[in-house]
Amino acid sequence: MHVTVCIVTRDRGKQIANTLKSLIQSDFVDWDAVIVDQSKDEDTSDIVSDIIGNDSRFRFIRSQSIGSSVARNIAIAEARGPFIAFTDDDCEVAATWLGYLESYLRTDDSVGLAYGTVLSGPHDKRCGFIPDCPIVQVTRITSPLLKWRDKGIGANMICRLNVLKAVGGFDEVLGSGGPLYSYLDGDLTYRILKAHYTVLNIPDAVVVHHGFRPWSTGRQMMRGVGIGVGATYMKHLRLGDVAAIPNFLIEWLRCISWRRLLLLQRRTGLGRFLGYGRGAIISFRYAIDRQRRVYISASSGRVPLAKHPSQNDKVTTDNSESTQSSRVAH
Repeated sequence: MHVTVCIVTRDRGKQIANTLKSLIQSDFVDWDAVIVDQSKDEDTSDIVSDIIGNDSRFRFIRSQSIGSSVARNIAIAEARGPFIAFTDDDCEVAATWLGYLESYLRTDDSVGLAYGTVLSGPHDKRCGFIPDCPIVQVTRITSPLLKWRDKGIGANMICRLNVLKAVGGFDEVLGSGGPLYSYLDGDLTYRILKAHYTVLNIPDAVVVHHGFRPWSTGRQMMRGVGIGVGATYMKHLRLGDVAAIPNFLIEWLRCISWRRLLLLQRRTGLGRFLGYGRGAIISFRYAIDRQRRVYISASSGRVPLAKHPSQNDKVTTDNSESTQSSRVAH
């Protein structure tokens, strides 16, 4: 069945080149791709144009919006479905990636979302780290009470397009570039479980992540992750959702590397732990759309996902200006 691949990017320049080259080598044939570029310069668009040439499977959209959740929602509105897969602009996908992802959703109608394996690319572990997500066996999560069992990350995921639209897409206050920094994928997972769909973690759909982070900035990044996770579960608790209680507590406790803390070693996770508590408090700054279970951004002038215009229209951005949508290939 047809899969639309979503890749969002912002000020990464030529880094997206390897992502596109690896996708073009896919041995799955029934796909198209939407690239949403929020960059301030033309470097990314130039690289994209050079690589994809006249390949009609690709559509390229320039947007003045900010935030990975916003960009992903723009891509959702443009997707042809019935499935939509996501990877990042600093990843390389295996040739078998799309085929494995598609097969799990095609053969099981109960699955609304599946996450694949994310491996870290070569790097010097003494200098920093690359976020990854090794998955060794198929795991099925069928209840929001058990969301904490999910290991997936947004660099490698596939959803049913109709499910994504039914639950309201990504929460635009969460995620990179958003006010609450992180956890757009985890929040979406929780809302899909609340909609009575199964979430899978699968080992055989693989991407390699090259997003190196030096240890010097790691603490700040993990504090931001903590803020996003804490704000996510507090949002659902504020909605009176008791299924969020075990997730809230378990996720907070496992922010800490208790072994490293007891041995008085560095990188104990205290920054993420404190960020988690801060995120839970910051949650109360934002109103909640109770029907879609997403935060309402005071600065957002965007049209709700369910009312997004078609791909032939201009898409309204979060600063009420129009997205410049251009097709690199026709």
